[in-house]
Amino acid sequence: MTETSQGRIAQIDVLRGFAVLAVAWIGVAAFGLPYGANALPTLLGTQSTLNLALWASTDVYMQGAVRGVFSMLFGASALILLAEDRLVAGGVAQVDRFYRRNLSLMLFGIIHGYLLLWPHDVLYAYGLLGLFIFPLRRAPAWALLVAGVAMQAVAAVEIDWGLVLGWLRGLAQAQAQAPEAALGAASPQEGARFFNWLRVQMAQDIQTYRSGYLDIFAAQVGEVAAQQSTVFYKRHLYEIGGMMMIGMALYRWGVLSGRSPWGLYLALAVLGLGLGGWLRGADIYPIWVQGFDPLALVQAREGSLDLGRLLVALGQVGLIGLLCRWHRAAWLTGPLAATGRLALTHYLSQTVLFIGLFYGLGLGLFATLERWQLALICLAVWALQIGFSLLWLRHFRYGPLEWLWRCLIYGRVQPMRVIA
Repeated sequence: MTETSQGRIAQIDVLRGFAVLAVAWIGVAAFGLPYGANALPTLLGTQSTLNLALWASTDVYMQGAVRGVFSMLFGASALILLAEDRLVAGGVAQVDRFYRRNLSLMLFGIIHGYLLLWPHDVLYAYGLLGLFIFPLRRAPAWALLVAGVAMQAVAAVEIDWGLVLGWLRGLAQAQAQAPEAALGAASPQEGARFFNWLRVQMAQDIQTYRSGYLDIFAAQVGEVAAQQSTVFYKRHLYEIGGMMMIGMALYRWGVLSGRSPWGLYLALAVLGLGLGGWLRGADIYPIWVQGFDPLALVQAREGSLDLGRLLVALGQVGLIGLLCRWHRAAWLTGPLAATGRLALTHYLSQTVLFIGLFYGLGLGLFATLERWQLALICLAVWALQIGFSLLWLRHFRYGPLEWLWRCLIYGRVQPMRVIA
């Protein structure tokens, strides 16, 4: 399974479909629960094995890694658009379209972050980083890989700056009241203060997200601005940019396009999901065995090295590569490929759906559901988006937002309907 009838690279479409559905799996908890409950799963809801297992497995195999797969695919798609034959045929117009593509993606990101109320949008970062890919189009694959891995090493220091700064502010206030307190090694008192801070944050989130549109907009506008400025230079530049370069190298070597031997995909799947999952699980295990003590969370999270993120992302690439080579899996890869062709539409529509379900401007279900209930909602969203993709592509060439994106790229209205 390498190309579709329309010349698209099928494995890239399947990977993109898998990634956008995985984003919904992560997003349903991010939209439906307060930040504190996602950081410490025992803070809200029933402490059942199912709920805790859902939290742990998502943290190990989804968080960060799915964004890594998307970033790899973005780097690969840039090389497809900047292929020498396309540049020779299109000339300056092709370069112009490439930059229009990235600038219009930044516009989508601004709308998504500010108007659609999702402060953790990545489209803006993708578009901005994409502006710098053109000079790298002829770089050797090995150089791209080395540079990408080096950038991942920088990004491996996972620090949630909002959490750390808020926690430090709480410690500073405690010191002002009790000067003898010292900012030294983690102590039970620090764990208690961290726990109390999470509870305050949770109460604030519940009040905010059960409010109306303008209240939520006002509460988030600063965070969106930070994501698209300081957070970009502190984290996204290295994490997302590095993954893009790795994706460019993997595309050059045929890994993302399905031209590598099945043994390589098997090795990536086993090593990535096995070793990568073990490395990431090493952070979760002490938290679990200590009964989700907030102090254990502080010790495991503060400045921890996320060494497994790249490996898990590569493991997902390997798993999808194997599925695309297994003809009996066509019942799965076909719908995933269709979903991947509408990835932009689905990414933004997930935000609209979840806002309507969870925020006060909609049904107001924020912080009212268990994780297993959120998982069922996500499965329903998967069914909706897969079914919509299959039906839509019977009649149209592109998804609704993909068509709009192409119109912006080409500067004119693009044909939409499939010609029988």
